[in-house]
Amino acid sequence: MAVRSFLSALLTLVAIAATVLAVPSFWLDQRIVDQAGFVATVAPMAENQQVKDYLADEIAAQATARTDLPIAGVLVRPLAGRYTESEQFQQDFADVVGQQHAFLFEEPAPGSDTSVMQLDITNMINRSLNLTGGNAIQGPVVVELTNGSSGLEAGRYAEVGSQITLLAWGSAAVAVIAAVLALLIARRRGTVFAWLGLGVLAAGVSTWAMGLFFADRAKQEVAGAERSGRQVAELIIDGAYDDVTRVALIVGGVGVAMFAVGILGRLIIGRR
Repeated sequence: MAVRSFLSALLTLVAIAATVLAVPSFWLDQRIVDQAGFVATVAPMAENQQVKDYLADEIAAQATARTDLPIAGVLVRPLAGRYTESEQFQQDFADVVGQQHAFLFEEPAPGSDTSVMQLDITNMINRSLNLTGGNAIQGPVVVELTNGSSGLEAGRYAEVGSQITLLAWGSAAVAVIAAVLALLIARRRGTVFAWLGLGVLAAGVSTWAMGLFFADRAKQEVAGAERSGRQVAELIIDGAYDDVTRVALIVGGVGVAMFAVGILGRLIIGRR
């Protein structure tokens, strides 16, 4: 009996530790490292008026730079503003977000500039002005979201992303296996379940803390960008932080529920 209790306790501790690692690393893997997840996390920022204004201003500025007419900007800006209210803008914004992800998580091509994050807005300009075929502006037309002084380089998180993916799946597998074994071996399953609930609660707290740390770190890395670009980057970072906060709250709530169920089950079994 003593050996059985010891094994159950040991497996419970392993499951708790693995859960604390698994939840935040899984969020990072699915919502940041994975490009589709990253786009889904950030794409709602297309509804933010500050983001719309920034891109509309960039579209007007870049279009004006490609014509000799001094009033081009005045003419283009209203068209760009209407475009940012369209469904097509949301799709194009998702494409631009994907470019950001590629800059950070994919190894750069040999000879490319790795010190400046540039976003290609050629499609946005052409759609704003309704230019097609031979009349379309030939790209790439790029805007700089960061500059060389930011220290943020292309492919910076490529290796880290692979490590996060491995950690997420490995720790999740360990957590599930250890938890199941702990419950099977345990003499008092209600108590073990309650402890596992505390582990899930701790995972929610660690996920929130991780989000807070990385949000602050990411803002430091874009601090060198020009003002409007920095503000947009910070809005995107805040959007990701809001997402991880929601996940942390849900995980924490599940942990509290598991703890309550475990204690209740222990009390009911104890009375019998």
